[in-house]
Amino acid sequence: MSDVQFTLNSKVSNGTSNISYLLNETHIQYLRTLTPNRLTELFGPGEDVDIPSKGYTDPEWYWAASDGNVWGLGWRWGEPRLRGRGGGTGAARVHPNKLTAYEFVEFIRESFEQ
Repeated sequence: MSDVQFTLNSKVSNGTSNISYLLNETHIQYLRTLTPNRLTELFGPGEDVDIPSKGYTDPEWYWAASDGNVWGLGWRWGEPRLRGRGGGTGAARVHPNKLTAYEFVEFIRESFEQ
């Protein structure tokens, strides 16, 4: 595991998108065990999202990572999604990769195990 630190920060959600495709089946299955209620119990209230016509009715949580990436957990049509964006700005932005996605999901898993 790397030394990346994750800091809960709802103000970093701008520019994120669904990047669940970075996850393997094990991590996708793990995300399916999470619920907004469980995240609220551990991390406090998430960022309210209320766009029912597009399937967004549950809160979302976002973390700024020390490597510059932004990670989030949200739901669309009741299905969990990994959200995020790479570090940097403009053309210098580096897209998150499978390894960094793995590290974030492991951070979430470990947070629930403490």
